[in-house]
Amino acid sequence: MERKMELFDCLETRKSFRSFLSKQVDNDVLRKILEAANMSPSDMNTQPWEVFVVAGKTKDVLAKKILDEALSGRDYSPDLPFPEELPEHIDRKAQEHRLKRFKAMGLDAADKEKVRQNFLRNFEFYGAPCVIFIGMDKSLSPWSLLDLGLFAGGILLAAEADGLGCCVQTMPVAYPDLIRKELAISPDISLILNICIGHPDRENKINRYRSTRRHLNEFVKWYA
Repeated sequence: MERKMELFDCLETRKSFRSFLSKQVDNDVLRKILEAANMSPSDMNTQPWEVFVVAGKTKDVLAKKILDEALSGRDYSPDLPFPEELPEHIDRKAQEHRLKRFKAMGLDAADKEKVRQNFLRNFEFYGAPCVIFIGMDKSLSPWSLLDLGLFAGGILLAAEADGLGCCVQTMPVAYPDLIRKELAISPDISLILNICIGHPDRENKINRYRSTRRHLNEFVKWYA
């Protein structure tokens, strides 16, 4: 029962962090987190996740190259296409979240240059000392994306339990060919997302923000 309550605590306290301390994450801690996430379920135990852990100078060089690519204005080319349009009720929640996050940061949504600079921090991994890229073989069907989501969720919860902070990202992997080239990743691997991980800067205003959640009555239907 005690371990079960600890899991509930992690689910309730976990949030996305967008500012990190420069302190490195010990490799043994990362291994422990990945070993825990590796116990995640997958269809027919296929375990389709391919993982690439980047830190130190390699991370810094990669971040600069991705940022330069973003600043160049080149079109995104993600392996998993971004949605072209969201249903109105979902888009409304996303925009409300965006404005609340800006308010927590003291960022005026009308200040386009500051909004742009804030957006570009995506490509610098928000200053995290370590980044975990997660991908899968391109021959797999979209069904395996569910498995990758479960694996990523395992990383987030294990990191939370260990006192670390994370942020799931999709913008850096909008340039998958660049990342594959820099990390010598096989062209047969689709890069789906990345997770920033590190010791969060808990004094930064952005990290004090917590997004809201829908009430169960809004999305659960009960049958008996």
